[in-house]
Order: sequence, then structure tokens, then C-alpha cells
Amino acid sequence: MIPGFSCFTLFVLWAADVCQSVLITQWPHYISRLPNGSAEMHCYQNETNYDYVYWYRQQRGQGFQLMAYVVGGFANYEEGFTSGYQAVKVKEKQLWSLSISSVQEEDEAVYLCAASLHSAATDLRPAQKLTATREAA
Repeated sequence: MIPGFSCFTLFVLWAADVCQSVLITQWPHYISRLPNGSAEMHCYQNETNYDYVYWYRQQRGQGFQLMAYVVGGFANYEEGFTSGYQAVKVKEKQLWSLSISSVQEEDEAVYLCAASLHSAATDLRPAQKLTATREAA
């Protein structure tokens, strides 16, 4: 690696699980970005009655942290995620995306989405990992 050069890589672990006939899948498998680059991940769930979608992240050594949730096409962001993050429902009802406009070292984490009929998601499925690497100058 070039001295003083940083690169941020998102590793996405494919996750598909069936629970009460709901399939949740996230992609891509990994994303590699330079510092300040943008990143986008997607979540698909096959149950059209599940209106709530939650985006979580888990930083190394930490518990899961709710970033945002989308209901009725409107995103609600938790403190610390109101700037630089965008959670949206894509045209099809079952597809959602999470974008990070400027990837930073603190974005290194496992990312996951969850779907729920109600306002409390209890079944979390880890699916994506963002890894930040930095080489000293």
C-alpha cells in the first residue's frame, strides 16, 4: 500500500434467512472505497406486508446500534446519523437502500437490515461488514 494512503472496504456477507416465510437478503458482497467516497447497500424482503425496515450497525466490540428506520417511504434517523446517511425505499415496496455519502474510518462496522410488521424489530440478521484500513505514513 502507498504510504499515507487509506482505503475503506465494505465486506458484505450474504444473508438470507426464513422466519415466518420472510426472506431478507442484503447486497453487494463487499464495497471498497477511498476515504470520503460514497457507499450504498441494499436490502430486499419478500413479505409485502412488512412496512417497517430498520438499518443497524455494529462497530467492533460494540452492540448493535439503530441508525435509521423507514416506514411508509419516510426515513427517520437516530442521533449521529442525521447527516451523511440516507435510508430510502426504492420503487418496489420490498427494496430499501442505505447510502453513506462520505465513508470515514468510524464507519467500519457490520451493517444489517431488519423488517417488521410493527415498530419493534426483534429478529436481526447481520449481512454487511464495512472494514476500514489505514497505512501509516
